[in-house]
Amino acid sequence: MIPTSSTGPEGVAPDGPRVHAVVLTWNGAHLLPECLAALRGQDARARLNVVVVDNASSDGTAELLAREFPEVEHLRLAENAGYGRANNQAMHRALDAGADFVALINNDVAVSSGWLRRLLEAAAAHPEAGLFTGTLLFRGEEVVNSTGLVIDAFGRARDRDFRVPTAELRRTDGPAAGVSGGAALLRTAMLREIGLFDPAYFAYYEDVDLSLRAARAGYHSWYVRGATARHRFGATFGPGSPAQRYLLGVGHLRTLARHQPLAKAALLVAFTVLYRIAVKAPLELLRLRPALAWAELRAAAAGAGAALRAFSDRSPSRR
Repeated sequence: MIPTSSTGPEGVAPDGPRVHAVVLTWNGAHLLPECLAALRGQDARARLNVVVVDNASSDGTAELLAREFPEVEHLRLAENAGYGRANNQAMHRALDAGADFVALINNDVAVSSGWLRRLLEAAAAHPEAGLFTGTLLFRGEEVVNSTGLVIDAFGRARDRDFRVPTAELRRTDGPAAGVSGGAALLRTAMLREIGLFDPAYFAYYEDVDLSLRAARAGYHSWYVRGATARHRFGATFGPGSPAQRYLLGVGHLRTLARHQPLAKAALLVAFTVLYRIAVKAPLELLRLRPALAWAELRAAAAGAGAALRAFSDRSPSRR
């Protein structure tokens, strides 16, 4: 248990919400010190437990944690389980421990000292909300990475206010279509009702799916401007990399099939698969980027399969 800096006269952490902060890592030992030091410096009145979920890292993560962060729980997995399934293991433990909230923080994110306090204040003020997010900024820039999610007419999820300079941001506290799993606070009462991440997603779009399932159950996503954090964008897969392109494509198609009205979902899935094959892949070849072209073709094939499985899950006999 990591007490926050708001301690009583004898240095004992005050009573407050029980929060389990989950930091997912995969060969990210070089990113962890900044992330965990930021969690160590939270000023919230909360009982904070930090766990690093380790997707079978081989880069000295265990040694780093034992040496520099002995108070942090290290949950080491036998294989790389991806984002959703790995986080689920830690969230199950949080639920079993009676946590009131789960904070999800990527290893390439450093939250400000007031991040948790401001989100907990919003949670107390808005009991109808189940997911909370703040202003995620690019590391080293006064530019917005995300203020929550928006979903367009094609079912694609995007970071709201992406690349808006901080000085020009006019966004105020309020509802959002969803939260980014890079830095979010989740109410465990909601998780007990709607479930955790869908394990069919390996990486990307799990947070979109969770946000949409929460909204269907009546839980809003809520944005808090003053809860700021800094993100090393694309530190795991690389921004615009073939791996990222592939995973985003598969996640998008599965989410379309799960959450759009059935007739619209069928049309959008067919259109998106054909568009990736007939337009996006050839364009990448023309740009002399064969790896991205191959990623588009693989995303179309694997995404079509993921969408068909999602359609099957929607059938009355499977509910």
